[in-house]
Amino acid sequence: MTEEDFFSLFTEGLHESISRLTPPELESPWSRALFLSRWNSYGASSDPNGTIVACDGSMGESSFTGGLTAWVSRAIAHVYHEDGSVMCIPEVSVEVDYRLEGQSLFMKTLELRVLRKAIEKASQEHSRVLGLVDGSLYLTFFHYRERLQSMARIFEKYLNELSSLLELAGEDTVIVGLSKDSDISYLRAKILLDAVVKVDSSLEIELSRGRSIKKMREKLGEVTAGRPKDSPLHDCFNELKQDISDEGLYTQIAHDPGFTTPLMLAPQTLFVTEEIKRGTKNWWESMFRGRLEGNSRMTGVLNGLDSYFKKPPVALTYWKPRQATGVYRVDIPSNLLGNEGAGGDLSEDTFSDDIGIAKAKSVVGMLNCISHEPYVVNPLTEVDAIVRLDRALYKQAYEPIIIEELKRKGFRINPRKRGLRDSVLRGY
Repeated sequence: MTEEDFFSLFTEGLHESISRLTPPELESPWSRALFLSRWNSYGASSDPNGTIVACDGSMGESSFTGGLTAWVSRAIAHVYHEDGSVMCIPEVSVEVDYRLEGQSLFMKTLELRVLRKAIEKASQEHSRVLGLVDGSLYLTFFHYRERLQSMARIFEKYLNELSSLLELAGEDTVIVGLSKDSDISYLRAKILLDAVVKVDSSLEIELSRGRSIKKMREKLGEVTAGRPKDSPLHDCFNELKQDISDEGLYTQIAHDPGFTTPLMLAPQTLFVTEEIKRGTKNWWESMFRGRLEGNSRMTGVLNGLDSYFKKPPVALTYWKPRQATGVYRVDIPSNLLGNEGAGGDLSEDTFSDDIGIAKAKSVVGMLNCISHEPYVVNPLTEVDAIVRLDRALYKQAYEPIIIEELKRKGFRINPRKRGLRDSVLRGY
């Protein structure tokens, strides 16, 4: 078969797959007004009046027959001094073992550690610091005890670094996580939940954990089936039928620079099906925490989770700079927005008050100040370009040394068959 034949089959399959999709319809004046009610136009810039620290990381992996795996993660932080000079803080972490799990957490742990060290160093020389990390500060994980147990050591390290970083956030140390792409719908779900409850408060208990658009749609579909067609609940139901992320939504409807009202995020645990059915009110009373408490092998993980949830919750906002065509997800420790309560005490996602919005303007103003065309948040762009580990470079320079060291230790190393195929057919 020739490449031309493959391409022809590809176009046929693509057309068939896309024909089944329906683009989201966002032209309803009601829904646009509803979502824009949480949009705060703001294009002003404010000088950070201190040093800026940005950090990013990258990852390489080698797999061998028998389940032996090697991970190589590297991260770099740039400390941008007020005099224009830049200090680089690089670090590399290596893990070699059988059947490793938790690769993304392994890399994220290194990023958080390097950022924390850079912020601590910068704080010794400057009164104010703005710390930037590529990615989210909100804790999400797979709620399956056996799976967590298999990567307990790596997960525990990640929790400790995340908590240590958040501990630094305060009046003179602003820390934010910025995600290039996000496909969650937490904000959209919360806005629609509030709209439903405003129409019919009796639905609040049934929909109070409204993070799953699908589950909300299913439940509201049952309710609206017996309601008149002109009922406002039908508007909510029709909007729930749209499949679009928070980022996709505000990229389309927000035309002015600004940000969404920050949403303080409750523990992910509360949105697990069994916790919803049980009516769990907070992290401390959750069934999942109780299971960890009864497992001596998970003591370190439990302590790490408790430490994270004792801190103020992470607040989520979507930010649109002046020069950008879309919005970016920004995670902010909510104590920077005036909230001092523990994240583990939250029973649901909660919007910041007017004080929180005012304080968020200060954070957004600093982000506006360091964003220049053609990039958004230039310091993160610069560290990303430096730290990225090219696959070909990894295979040519890093992996041979890993193999040599393993053989010296006495291991009989054989690349996986897939790796041999890639080497022969693709050259890496």
